[in-house]
Amino acid sequence: MGSRFLTELRRRGVLQSAAIYGAVAWGVTEIVVTVVQQLFLPQWVSTLTVIVFVVGFPVAMFLAWTFDFTAQGIRRTEVGSRRGTASIVFSMLLLVAGTAGLFFLIRPSLQQEKSAWAAVEIPPNSVAVLPFENAGLGSDDAYLGEGLSDELRDQLGRVTGIRVAARSSSRAAVERQLGALEVSEQLRVASIVEGSIRRQGGILRISVQLIEGRSGLAAWSETFDRSTSELLMVQQAIAEAVVAHLLPESTTGVAQPATWDPTASELMMVARAYEQQVRAREDVDVELLLKTVQRYRQATEADPESALAHSRLAGALIYLGDLEAAEGSILTATIIDPNSSEVQNTLGEFYWARGQPGAGEAWARAVELNPNNPDALTNYARWRWYRIQIEGVEELYERALELDSLNLERYAALGAFLAFEKSPAEARELITRVEARFDGAAAWRVIAELHAYLGEVDRAIAWTIRARDLEPDNESHAQKLAEYFADIGDFETALRLDPGAVGILFKMRRYGEVIDSAEQLMIEIPEDFWLRTLLAISYNATGNYESAIYVLSTTGLPDSVFNGWRSTAEWDGFVALINALFAAGETDLAEELARWADDYGYTPGFDWWLNVPRACTTAILGRDDAVREHLRRAQKSPRLAWDPWLKDFPCFARFADDPVYQATIRHFDERRAQLRERLPATLAEFGVEL
Repeated sequence: MGSRFLTELRRRGVLQSAAIYGAVAWGVTEIVVTVVQQLFLPQWVSTLTVIVFVVGFPVAMFLAWTFDFTAQGIRRTEVGSRRGTASIVFSMLLLVAGTAGLFFLIRPSLQQEKSAWAAVEIPPNSVAVLPFENAGLGSDDAYLGEGLSDELRDQLGRVTGIRVAARSSSRAAVERQLGALEVSEQLRVASIVEGSIRRQGGILRISVQLIEGRSGLAAWSETFDRSTSELLMVQQAIAEAVVAHLLPESTTGVAQPATWDPTASELMMVARAYEQQVRAREDVDVELLLKTVQRYRQATEADPESALAHSRLAGALIYLGDLEAAEGSILTATIIDPNSSEVQNTLGEFYWARGQPGAGEAWARAVELNPNNPDALTNYARWRWYRIQIEGVEELYERALELDSLNLERYAALGAFLAFEKSPAEARELITRVEARFDGAAAWRVIAELHAYLGEVDRAIAWTIRARDLEPDNESHAQKLAEYFADIGDFETALRLDPGAVGILFKMRRYGEVIDSAEQLMIEIPEDFWLRTLLAISYNATGNYESAIYVLSTTGLPDSVFNGWRSTAEWDGFVALINALFAAGETDLAEELARWADDYGYTPGFDWWLNVPRACTTAILGRDDAVREHLRRAQKSPRLAWDPWLKDFPCFARFADDPVYQATIRHFDERRAQLRERLPATLAEFGVEL
C-alpha cells in the first residue's frame, strides 16, 4: 500500500505541488514580515499570513490530487479500480492527518504570544517610547529621532500615574528588533509609542503610532507635517494622546515639555545626543563632553526658566568633573522647580560627588516625586547600602530593574548586593536571568563579575575569555583577565596579560614597585582615589606611616567618610589611615576613628571585605574576641580575600601567631590553589583557551 501511495503521489504531481506551495508560502511570509516591521503594521498581519498558508495547504493538495493539468486544460484525475479508490481514501486520510499535525506543530508558537503576555503582570498604565526611526534624514538631523522620543519619554514620566520604560531598555528593544508583544513582555508595558521622521524639503513628516502590546494593533496613529520649530507642538500632541489612552478616567493634566522655547528644545536634543555618545563609551571623550556642556549652556541662555535645562547642564558638568561650575546650575534648577524628580536626582549626584551631606535626602525626594525614575531608585539604593540602611535596598534595585529590564548595569548593581548581603543562590539565579536575556561581550563581563563575587573565579576567567575572543581589540578584557589571575595567585599569567599593572604588583605585595609606579601615576591622574589608597597601604607595609597619613589626608579623609563614604576605595583608605595613625603612635586618634567605624558598622554578612576591615578596627580597640569572630566569618566568604589586607595591615601584627588568624590565611591560600587546579577543566568545559 505504501509503495502504491508514493507512486500515485508522483503520478498526480502532488509532491511537486507541495514543494512549489512551500516555496511560495515561505517567500510570501518573509516579504510580509519585512513589510510589517518597516511600515509599523500590527503583528497579527504576520500571524494571519502563516495561518492562511497552513489552512490552505490541504486545499492545495486536494486540488493537486484531484485534478491534472493537461494539454486540453484542467481535468479530473480518473480512478481505474477499487484498489485505486482505496488508495485515494488512504491518501486523503494521510493528507488530513499530516496537515493537522502541521497545525498542531505550529499551534504552540501561535498561542505563545497570548500565554506569554498573560504570564507577565503588566500595569495597564505603562508605556515604552521607542526611538523614532530617522527615515531619510541627513547627518545634521540625526539627533531628531532619538531626541524627540527622549523628550517625549521624559515628559510622560512626569505625569502622575504613568509608568514609563527607561531609555536604555527602549533603545535596546529596537536594536534587538523585538516585536510588539516581545517589547510588551520584556519591558512590562501595556502600550508602545513608535514612529518615524522624514524630511521632505523644509518640512518634517512625523508618523507616530500608539500600539497595544497585547494585540499589536494601533490604538491611535497620526502623521504630522511640521517645521523643525514646531516639534514641540507635535511632542505635546503625542503626549496628550498617550495620556488620554492610558488614563482615560483621570483628571491628571499632561506634564509640560522641558521647555516651550523651540531654540532651547533643539539645543537640548543636540546636547543629549552628544551626552549619550559620551556615556556609552568606556573612556571619556572630553572634546565631545565639552560640546555637550556648551549646547546645554546655550539652552539655558535661550530659556533661563527651564529647570531641566539647568539640571542637565549640571549633570554634564558633574560628569566632566567641574563641580564648581555645576553648583550654580543645579542650585538654579532647584530654585526654579524643586519638585522635579530629575532635578532632585541631579542634586543628589552633586552632593555625592562633593562628599557633602544631603545626597540621600535628595535621592529619597526624587523617588518620592517619581517612583518610576530608575536612576533615582538606583542611586538611592546605593546610598542606603553604603550608609548601612540595608532594609529596602533590594526592593529599590528590583524596581529599577523592572523599569529598565534591558540595562545590564541594573543587573550588575542588584547582583553585587545579592552576592554581598543576601545569598549565593539568589545571585546565581540572577546570573541565569542575565544569560537568558543577554548576549555579547558586555553581558559576559557582567556574568564574569558576578561569578567572581561568588568566588567562582575560574568561571569568571572563562566568561571573560569569551568576551576577549569576541572583542580582541578591547584592552579592558585582557586587563580584567589579569586581575582574575592575580586573584587566584597566578601572577606570572597576570603580568603577561597586563605587564607592570599597579594593581597586579599590589596583589603580589611588591610594595616598592607599587610605590614607584603609583607616585608617578599620581602626577597624571591626581584625582584617582583608589591609586592613593594603594599607595598608602604600600607605605604602611614598608613602615612609612607618615607618608601614608599625608597621602590619605589629601583625599579629604577622614572627614569625607563622616558624610557617607562613596566607594570601597574610600572606606579602604579610611581603614588604611586608621592603621597608619595606630602604627605611627597616634593611638588616641586611631582608636577614636576605629570606634567611629565600629559604631557606624553593623553585623556584616560573610563577605571578607565586610569582615576583615571590621576585624582590623576591633583589633586596634583591643577587642580580641571580636577580631577572631570576624576572621571566622571571613573564612565563609564566597569571595577571595586580598593578601595585603590580611598579611600586611599593622593592626594584625600582634596576631601573627594566633591560631584563628593563621587559619584564615591558610583558608584563602588553599582556595586559590584549588581554583588554579580547577581552571583547566573549567576552560575546557567552556571550550575556550587563554
